[in-house]
Amino acid sequence: MSATSMRVPLTARPKDLAMFTYFVFHIPTTALMDIVPLYPSFIVPYVQPLIQFTEYYVETYRDPFMGDRSLVWFNTFLHLEALFQLPLFFYLAWALYNNKRSVALWICVYSAHVITTVLPCLATLNLGKASDFPFQISDSQKMFLTSLYTPWLLFPLWMLYECFHRVRSYEQGGLSKKKK
Repeated sequence: MSATSMRVPLTARPKDLAMFTYFVFHIPTTALMDIVPLYPSFIVPYVQPLIQFTEYYVETYRDPFMGDRSLVWFNTFLHLEALFQLPLFFYLAWALYNNKRSVALWICVYSAHVITTVLPCLATLNLGKASDFPFQISDSQKMFLTSLYTPWLLFPLWMLYECFHRVRSYEQGGLSKKKK
């Protein structure tokens, strides 16, 4: 095996390790919490503890998005998470683990997508009127929910910045080779 084809371990790539951990962690979070409301009715008896956990979460933390199934825009985001993001998490984790250069572009796509889904949630939560919510939410509950949602904005923002610069450097490296 040549030196150029050897895989550099994740421990030697701390930024990639952080992204890898994010995507691996996001797989069970998505499957066991976020998309539970989308599970078809024939699965409900088998996932009853997950449904009860989601109900507990909504009741305890007053999350208006997870608690209101009539929000078409939020349900659209959940479907995108199930159909686009969840499969992508597996690929991104694999590609980061194997140090694939092409992963940077896919992380840019994912990050831009997530930023545009989390921002409306934060905006609605912090700028919305009481009538926008299915139940009363106190200011302290809004602050707590903001603290829960904000990392899902900030980490993808960092990944977008990091991977955009990787893509640009790959492009510039390719251009300088062509000029020679």
